[in-house]
Amino acid sequence: MNLKTRLRKSKACRAMMALLAATTLTSTGCQLHSVSSACKSVPAHRLDPTLFACSREALAPLPFSALGQVKPQQHIIGAGDTLAVYVFGVFPSNEEETPVQQRTQAVNQIYYPPRGSVVGPLTGLPVRVEGNGTIDLPLIGDLSLAGLTMPQAIETIKQAYFDENVLQEGKERVTVDLLIPRVRRVVVLREDTPATNVALVAPGAVDEIHRGSGQVIDLPIYENDVLHALGNTGGLPGTDAARELYVIRNGVGLNTQFLSGGALESIVSGGEGGQCNPGVIRIPLAGCPCDGIPFSPEDVILGEGDVVYIPRRNEYFVTGGLLPGARIPLPRDQDVDVIEAIAMATGSPGGPLGLSGAVLANATPGYIREASRVIILRTLSDGRQINIRCDLDRAMTDKKERIRVLPNDVVMLQQKPGYAFFNVFLNYFSGDSVLLSVRDSN
Repeated sequence: MNLKTRLRKSKACRAMMALLAATTLTSTGCQLHSVSSACKSVPAHRLDPTLFACSREALAPLPFSALGQVKPQQHIIGAGDTLAVYVFGVFPSNEEETPVQQRTQAVNQIYYPPRGSVVGPLTGLPVRVEGNGTIDLPLIGDLSLAGLTMPQAIETIKQAYFDENVLQEGKERVTVDLLIPRVRRVVVLREDTPATNVALVAPGAVDEIHRGSGQVIDLPIYENDVLHALGNTGGLPGTDAARELYVIRNGVGLNTQFLSGGALESIVSGGEGGQCNPGVIRIPLAGCPCDGIPFSPEDVILGEGDVVYIPRRNEYFVTGGLLPGARIPLPRDQDVDVIEAIAMATGSPGGPLGLSGAVLANATPGYIREASRVIILRTLSDGRQINIRCDLDRAMTDKKERIRVLPNDVVMLQQKPGYAFFNVFLNYFSGDSVLLSVRDSN
């Protein structure tokens, strides 16, 4: 072998070594950020699955009867009731025949009364119970009936006329019946889809245009609760709404500040901010099994002017890294783990073609070794951020590695340093690259 041949081979070797060094440095530099972020992250299999709230699939529905109230066996008279009162010979004073009142549908055409437009006849003249719980009767004036049942009201009226020597015992004829029960007017504001027709969209589509609904309804007493308010305005919240609702009391300790939509849970009664805003009550419609219901029976009873608010659900996770950048909505009632999240982002955690078919189209090895590291950036409830590292190769066999993706998570797919060097090596040192480097060295 002559000197010229040796020099040529020496130059070719030096060129290949220089190219190899440059390629290695380039590959290392590209992965420097991912390596540093991976070092500061917590492996997913070391985290307790119960650390981040309850699983969505494990949530149990609320016993919906808890949203209503128990109706007493007999109506309790209160302010706002309209009674049919008849006292023979006194009220009315000049009527020989017994007056008859017809109860008809006069409150709400949609809801009330539930058993038809005509409920039945009653005996007597209409008398409204005033705000202080009294009625005005001839010869005796104001008489308090608040808190009494109908039989008790009859006895009270009889005794009042006996005391005034208007009626004689054994010859009295007094009747008291409920003509129109008192009602509570409430407002129901819903941010879920009010239309009955459902439009199907792609799973990755983000619906930014939305129309809510609102209704003003009159609920009769003993049916003025959240259960009847939902039943009258479309039922339970849809999948585009959260599985919760809020009761905002009218004039009960509400301040004049704006309510933050993302922080309603922090200002509800019984929560951390309950003292700041006792007029807001959160009612969850689903919860962890065996947990107690976090509201009292009085919380679901609606008063005059109360507002029932059903917020819209805004739950997304963000993808990045080697995944296409997107903001992907999460399903409401199902869990999504890290592998399913990558599939929803149109990524490919496995297979010889990498993220697409570019390997075959471009005739280069490219991404012949798929990306298998995922970094999840998660914000905790106290505002701190935690970085979670997932190994997709291990996730195929270890269930602990398949961590659930929560709302507002940032899911970043990355190459492991060794795999990235392998892919870069194949890119730069394929057969064509070696021949070109040797030819250029000559």
